[in-house]
This record gives sequence, structure tokens and C-alpha cells, in this order.
Amino acid sequence: MLLAELIPLVKELSHTDKLLLIHFLAAELLKESSLVPLDAQDKVASLDLYDSFEAAAVLAKALAEEAATHG
Repeated sequence: MLLAELIPLVKELSHTDKLLLIHFLAAELLKESSLVPLDAQDKVASLDLYDSFEAAAVLAKALAEEAATHG
């Protein structure tokens, strides 16, 4: 798949999914560059923000602040 085909799909993603995509791409680039320590590679691959209550609380607070700021 070409980048030109991906861009319209990425534009349709939610804000949260775009952030997760950025995280995924950064992790992939780090792994390809051998910049991630060996002991952290499995942690990066298994990171699942959907199961993190703390991450959900931080995201909910940020969304509430954004809504209050921009109405």
C-alpha cells in the first residue's frame, strides 16, 4: 500500500487512534534503528493502552479540559 493511499485513511481516525498510530510508528522506527534496549522490546510490543485505567483517566481529563477550552 502506498502512502498516498494511507493518508485519507489516517485522516478518518479518531484523535486517540492517531496518537496510538504515532506511538506504534515511533516504536517501529526505534526497533528498526536498534535504539530500543533488548529488555524493552517486548514491553513496547505488548503495550496496550486500552487496558490501562490510569491512561484512561489521564485521557478523560485531557478531553474534558479540551472541551472546556474549545467548547
